[in-house]
This record gives sequence, structure tokens and C-alpha cells, in this order.
Amino acid sequence: MSDTIFVLDLGGTKVTAAAFDADGAGSLRLVTFAAVPCAGLAKGVVTDMEATIEAVQSAVGQVRSITSTTDEAWIVSINGSHLEGSNTQGLVPIYPRTRVITRDDVLQVLNHSRQVLPAPDREQIQAIPREFRVDGQKGVTRPVGMTGGRLEVVTHVVTGLTSHIQSIQKILRISGVTPAEFVPQPIAASLGVVDAQSAEQGCVVVDIGVGTTSVGIMTGGVIAYSAVIPVGSGAVTNDLSKLLKCSVEIAERLKTQEGSALSTRVGESETVEISQIGQLEVRYLPRKVLCEIIESRLREILQMVKAHIERSGLNGLLPGGIIFTGGGSRIPLLPQLSEEVIKHMSARCGGPEIAGTVNKQFIDPANSVTVGLARFVFAQEDEELAPSVGLDGWKLRIANVIKGHLKAKS
Repeated sequence: MSDTIFVLDLGGTKVTAAAFDADGAGSLRLVTFAAVPCAGLAKGVVTDMEATIEAVQSAVGQVRSITSTTDEAWIVSINGSHLEGSNTQGLVPIYPRTRVITRDDVLQVLNHSRQVLPAPDREQIQAIPREFRVDGQKGVTRPVGMTGGRLEVVTHVVTGLTSHIQSIQKILRISGVTPAEFVPQPIAASLGVVDAQSAEQGCVVVDIGVGTTSVGIMTGGVIAYSAVIPVGSGAVTNDLSKLLKCSVEIAERLKTQEGSALSTRVGESETVEISQIGQLEVRYLPRKVLCEIIESRLREILQMVKAHIERSGLNGLLPGGIIFTGGGSRIPLLPQLSEEVIKHMSARCGGPEIAGTVNKQFIDPANSVTVGLARFVFAQEDEELAPSVGLDGWKLRIANVIKGHLKAKS
């Protein structure tokens, strides 16, 4: 089996396929990628199956033409507000109390934590161990070899609507793509931009896409909370288009080239040109008004992010602050607005970092999820402690992928 990892990001406006391998230092190296526009997905949900299939086939075909492969297994992103993350616990007694904890004990407690049955219309997508505890001692990362009478684990479980998962599976099957597993977007985005220190200390990754905004909270080096908000930067564009009576294309240009997240930083005399629908002449609008529209919608999104941080129970325990990524993070002064709305949390923007020579088009916040999908596999150091997928037959395939990577590193 090849050590190359193939990933497929089903984004809001495009489908991105990419191939990665590891360089000599164990860092990711991009082999090739292809991004194809797609109008078949909205807010992470399939709205046009035919259009999505066409985009997937095109993106995957371009990657295959470079890598000369046809039987690869793909790591696929899954998005949408239907995703729900929760933390479950597992416990197993150790008999006799004086014996050493084994890998079998660890697998048993992990399986116990994963046996929470979702609602009838939902399926488990990922179950990732957060923290082990031995006789109540918290913060244990590798319990194998320790002694104790009770082994516990806290596991982050993500579920999704069965109907949506089945739609994605059908698209992949028709497209000739074999999925190794699904990775929820909040997890992939977090892995795409967070360094080891921030992940260990605790931080929030906010991925602002076109139709959704994902929130991933990492602490102790692993994901601790995940959620998807059904509003993204596309709402800002739509607000501008409706209120300024201009086309969506012009609204998008105004947002990215003239916009700002903080209207108070804009001078009263600054103006922007606008071509309104049904008007022959160009009109001039105070730039402050433009930015007030942008700021209003971003404040709404940030308030929802703030609510999720509070809901996680980790508020005040995240010294790494907030990291914004995704296409919507390009709006100037977004971190400054965040620090106004979400008090006592520093904020910054971040994007993916890849070793070696990389196409400049790829080093973009919009590709954080793509990189995170690959890191999800490459970061696994122990097959038996690796995340467990909830769909039948996929665990064995991803275990084989991880085995191949471990052999390559040894």
C-alpha cells in the first residue's frame, strides 16, 4: 500500500482533492491538489447531487492523473449544522488491582465509551479519546504500563444525520471514490492550523466558510468540543447585495477588497464605487456604511461562537485564544472585532503550513480543512488509540492506512 494520503474536502463553493506524503522530518508534503467549483453543496448539505458528482470526479481525476493511482482510499470531510459533538465516558475495573494496564484494557474502555447509541436518524462519525484517568488521576495520555484498579476515558463523539451521510456515500460511490473515513470539518480545520503548543494549552479554531462557521476547541493536544453554525461569510455577501442593491459578484468584491470588520476604523470621508442593479451610472457610497453592514453580520456570527465557547465549559481555560481560518477570515480586522465581542480572549488569523515547495495558491486559509484531513491520519502515533469511525468496515481500512504510515516512519 502506498504511504500517500488522499483527501477530499467537500467545501461550500468548491471540491478540493489533494495527495500528501511525509518528508524526512515527518512533516506533511503536498504532492498535488485540484480545486473545482461546485454549486451542489449549501451549508454542508447536498442540494444538487449531479453537480456535486461532476465536481468530485473532476477534482479526483486531476489528482489521479498526477499520482497515477486508481485504487486509493480517501479521507473525506463532512460538514453541516447537523453535526453534533458530545463527550462520553467509559470505565473498566482492573483485576487484580496491582497488575499493569495493557492495551486490551485500553481498547476495552475505549469501546465502552463509544457505545452510546445515537438517535435513530443519526450515526456516529468519529470517536476520539480526549483523556484517560487511572484511579481518578486526570490528564493521563498513555495509560499502558501504569498500575491501578480503575481505568476511565473521556471520548469526544461526533454524530451526523444518516440521510446526509448516505447522500455523501452515494456521491462517492458513483464518482468511483472509496472513502477511508469521514472527518468532521471542525476537527479537520483545527488540525489544519493549530501548532502543538496551542493545542496543548487550549485554543479555539473558528473556520468561517461560505455557508457555515465551524467551531473546534482543542485542549490537552486533542479535540474537546466541536460544533457547526449554519451561517458563514456568504451571509455577509448576501446582506451587501440586498441592502446596496447590487449583484452578488459586486457585493463579494466590495466585501473582500473594500470591507472591514470594524466600521469605527473607517474615515467619514472614504467612499466606494457601486454599480447598482438597474442603474446606468456608478454611485458612490460612504465606505463606513459598507463596513457597518459587514460588521453587523460578523458580530452575529461571533456571538454564536461565544455561546459555543461558554457551552463547552472551557471558557477561561483557553490561553491559546481564538484562531480564525477559512475564506471568511480574510476580512480585515476580524480578530480585533472578535476581541471586542469575546472578551478576555486574544484572536488571530491562521492558515495551513506545509513543508517543501508548495503552489502559492494552496497556502490559503480556505485550504485549512484540506491540510487538516491529512494531518488527521499522519498525527496518529498508535493504531490502537486512533480515532474510531462509526460506519461499518471503515475502521479496518483506516487502520491499514495508519499502519503503512507508521512503517514508513520507522
